[in-house]
Parts: sequence; C-alpha cells; structure tokens
Amino acid sequence: MTILLIELETKGHHVSSYLRSIVLDLINKKKKIILLTSRDIKKNAYFSFFKKHTKLIFINKINYPIKNNFFSLIAFQFNNYKVIKKNYDQLRKNEKINYIYINTLDFLDKPLSILGSPFGKTKFSGLYLNPKFYIKYNNPFTNLIKSKLYLFLFRKILKINELSNIFIVDPLCVRFLNKTKSHNHKKIIAINDLGSSNKMKNLKLTKSECRKILKINNNNFIILVYGYIRKNKSLNELLNVINHLKTVKPVKILIVGKRDEYIKKYLKKAIHNDRKLASKIININRYSDDMFEKIVFKASDLTWTGYTKDFYGSSGVYFLSSINFRPVISSNHGAIGWYSRKYKIGYSIDLTNEKKLIHLLNKIINFNKRINYDFNHVNSRHNFKNFGSNICVNFK
Repeated sequence: MTILLIELETKGHHVSSYLRSIVLDLINKKKKIILLTSRDIKKNAYFSFFKKHTKLIFINKINYPIKNNFFSLIAFQFNNYKVIKKNYDQLRKNEKINYIYINTLDFLDKPLSILGSPFGKTKFSGLYLNPKFYIKYNNPFTNLIKSKLYLFLFRKILKINELSNIFIVDPLCVRFLNKTKSHNHKKIIAINDLGSSNKMKNLKLTKSECRKILKINNNNFIILVYGYIRKNKSLNELLNVINHLKTVKPVKILIVGKRDEYIKKYLKKAIHNDRKLASKIININRYSDDMFEKIVFKASDLTWTGYTKDFYGSSGVYFLSSINFRPVISSNHGAIGWYSRKYKIGYSIDLTNEKKLIHLLNKIINFNKRINYDFNHVNSRHNFKNFGSNICVNFK
C-alpha cells in the first residue's frame, strides 16, 4: 500500500511532531510513503529523517500572504490547490497511490469545498488545525464570513465522496460540531494534540549543565518562548511587562526558534530602543534538534504559551512543555485556555491586562514552595505515538 502525504507547512511542530508521528506509524506498518512538500523542509531539523524514510517530491512553495485578509488568503489556498493537483496528476502517471493524507488541511479547505477533490477517485483525509467557523465574533460582518460562510464551506467538504475523514485537535470545535451534527458527521474524528517524542527524563544532563551550554546564570529565572515565533504568540505582551517585575531573582526571556518577518523587525526594534530590555533577552534564532530541544526546556523554569485574541487554536508548545515537565503561562481564551482550565500544569490569564500579568509573574517567580503539576495525566492523553496510530488506523 502506497500512502501519499502532503505537507504545505514546514515550520513549527507541523513537521517535527504531527508529520513525524504519522511517518513513524506508517513505517511500523511497512507502508510505502511518498511525501509531497516544498524544499523548505530541508531547513527543518528532521529533514534527514524524512529523506531516509520517505520518497520526497518537492513542489513550488506558495508563500503565506503578508496581508492577512480574506481575499489574499483565498488566493493563497487556490494557488495551493492548483500546485497540488498539477503535481498529483504528474505523480500518478508513475505511481499507484492508494491513499492520501493532507497534514495541513487549513491551507486547502476553501478550494476543496468549492472544486471538490483534486485526487480523482482516490480516498483522502486531512488534519484541520485551526478552524474558525465555531467562533462568535462581535463584528456582524466578520461573524457572517468567518462563522456562517466558513461553516457552510466546511460542510461542503464533508460531502465529498472521496473524503474519508477530517481530524480535529481543537476540543472547542469538536464540542461545537457535536451539537450541530450534519449528515456526514461521522467523517469527523477528534484527535488529542501532542507536543513531541522528547522526554526530559531521557536527558542525563542536569539543569545547571544545560544552562552552562546556553551560557545562562544559575541564579536567573528563565521564561522560555519556543517554536516558530509568529506575531500571534503575544511576545510583545511578555516584553512589555518584563522591566516592571519585582522579583527575588533576575528574569531572562529565552527565545528559541525561527521567527517570521514581523517578529524579526519587532525584536530588532525593541532591543535597539531599550537597553534594559535587551539585557534580559537571550536570543537563539535556529531550528532545534531532539537534543537541543531537551536542553532548552531543562534550562528553563516556565514556558510562555501566550496567544493573541484572534487565535483560538491549540498549541503544540503547551504539550511539549508538559512532556518536558515545565509549567506554562497561557492565554485564557480559545482551545489553549480550555486546556489550561482542564489540566493543572500552570497558569492562564488575559495577557492584555498588564497589571494582572505583572502580579501573576511576580507571584510565580517569588513563590519558593514546590507545586505538584499534573504532567503525567496530560502526557498520558497527549501521546506522540498515539497521535500517529490514531490517524493512520483510518487510512483504508
């Protein structure tokens, strides 16, 4: 059986966690794997893994639009659809594809609903990471487009005969869909989100040794901002308050990961304009492999999983922090807020309230009693191995 995997997003945990978990499960099932993706995957820390275990076919990358408006996003998706269809039509001349899985359905969902499947009669499924149709917006026009229209288009996707399943990691979206069941509701499968296969207990280095590698003072309290750093990760909310903290330990912000153009410009300006702030930032602009990921988490005290109010989805970094036994400070809205209320592995707050954020950070950093966070409960439910197997079992 030959499985075609399609990945249009090569940054963050799309590749390092989601896609890798699926490939590992398919390897165990002895399936032939073809991966259709852009050459940007060569920059990913796990490229050698995919090169070894899959047949790589590179496609032209369609850049995500700088202007995040309705029409540019629609154009982006239709261009993706065109590229995928062209490459699939070429591929099937030489390969018999038995099943297709799209790892980032969010980049194709609108043309799928309008044009149908680009894969002929071949069965396919996909992972939908950040659905917005269940959200109620204050602006009536925004609510009409992003809620009612997007829900209508989503239901059209479910009617595609060749579609086997849509996998959803957002618990609030799943709850909404369970209340508004449609004729093809059985095609929707709820999947627990995950962080990574890396576990802190596998790292023999001490916290002090990890800090020595990163050139961090043992007396510092480290807040980690990790992953692919975008505007929606609310980095500005954290940096806005860091100079106003009154703590018993010096606080440093450890920023690890590649970042988008907005964050590059924002950080450069912030550091240039504020020397005091600059002295509190440890900036590591690189992709992390397994070992380096473990090192940065073990060197840290708290993980930032903040998001702007227009982001309602889940967060791989949240579960990655739990796997590495580090508490989090999170937004209190959307899926990440829901997880924060359900699982007791840290704190959630309205990040736009600077006064409350300062108070909470002071309390966390100055509080010297040990807190028993329930990491094991989270890790047992949001498991790296189970993620891949729970998806791949549906490839029929």
